[in-house]
Amino acid sequence: MVVNAKEQVFWTSINSVPAQYPWITENIECEVAIIGGGITAALCALRFAQAGYDTVMVGASPIGFGATSTASGMMSIDGEQAIASLVDEIGADRAMMAVGLKSQALDNIEKMCGEFDDNCGFKRMDSLRYTPDAKNASFLRREYSLRLHNKIDTELITKLNSAEQFTFPIEAGVYSKGAGAQIDPYRFVHAVVSKALGEGARIYENTAVHNIDKDNRDYLILECQRERQIRCKYAIVAAGLETEEYVKGIDRTASICTVVTEPLSDFPGWRGPCLIYSEGSPMVFLTVTPDNRIMISGLANPSVLENPYFSRLLDMIPVSERRYEQLEKKLRSMFPAIRNITVEYVYTSRNGRTEDGLPVIGKKPDDERIAYALCCGADGILYSEIASRLLLDQYEGKANREMGLFSPGREWRVLH
Repeated sequence: MVVNAKEQVFWTSINSVPAQYPWITENIECEVAIIGGGITAALCALRFAQAGYDTVMVGASPIGFGATSTASGMMSIDGEQAIASLVDEIGADRAMMAVGLKSQALDNIEKMCGEFDDNCGFKRMDSLRYTPDAKNASFLRREYSLRLHNKIDTELITKLNSAEQFTFPIEAGVYSKGAGAQIDPYRFVHAVVSKALGEGARIYENTAVHNIDKDNRDYLILECQRERQIRCKYAIVAAGLETEEYVKGIDRTASICTVVTEPLSDFPGWRGPCLIYSEGSPMVFLTVTPDNRIMISGLANPSVLENPYFSRLLDMIPVSERRYEQLEKKLRSMFPAIRNITVEYVYTSRNGRTEDGLPVIGKKPDDERIAYALCCGADGILYSEIASRLLLDQYEGKANREMGLFSPGREWRVLH
């Protein structure tokens, strides 16, 4: 274990609980029921309540204590994969559509936070995607060209000019101005839920939904713990990785390790400071939190290694502790000019990824009364905002070609 570090989730450790919500104590009815207690569910509840629909949001845990609590709070058009990788995966038109949607989502979240009493620590930041490996340099030069020709405010970082800006080796990098932001995801989810409540949504926590009964053609019945039910016309499943049980789509899961320092006064050798994403595997990403701590995450392990039996078999106990030490060592090597780096928090979270890196948003053909929002990975917060808008459009019958990009069946892959 990193010396004297607390093995606690950072965001829920530094924040008090701003509000508590009841669990369901009686059977209730609504038009739209949203299953989940994180950012995706909260944004959907807000959008539908603002549109005038009788909306209920129900989460199995306290608000914000699921995947939201372990999110980095980083938001960027960079995110989990380079734009060039997305182009190779799904084609240029669809890739740039996804990038445009993420950019719009970033603007929308900034505006939203500006309207809250608490801005949730939102701060616009530049974004760096880099590689220390000469083998990946040509790929990032291609990434630079792609961004430049799509009018993204970008500059190329080279081996020759990187030392003027950063204290770690860079063979090639793409520095995009204003392309990202940092937020406190725990404060954000509570601010969104509070706003949704003010718009008329009913919010429940500590109430798990264990089954969706679709037998009646006129309504759905969500069967909850303590033998309570929610009867609704329409349901959105937005429960993090648990959504995959209903809709499928996760290609792989992994454990992500995170190390958070004590607050720092300055950041020499770190231009901006900006969001930082390393290109290649394993991916490592860094940010500065609203209270000036460095957060470094990555070194993903396949989830099989979480199983104590396999860990012992592979002589990898304790896997997470070794990863924490590796992350701390990497942080210190990257920024030798930053003084008084002291790790205060370490923790491990579980994350998932779809095959193409895109979220799963929308209805399945087998029942038009249920929609899904599976927004995981490093881009989860931005995709959650996108999901809230697209799902409302879909519910209201508005034609939207963007929805097809994220459809559960990925029909465009089959057709083309």
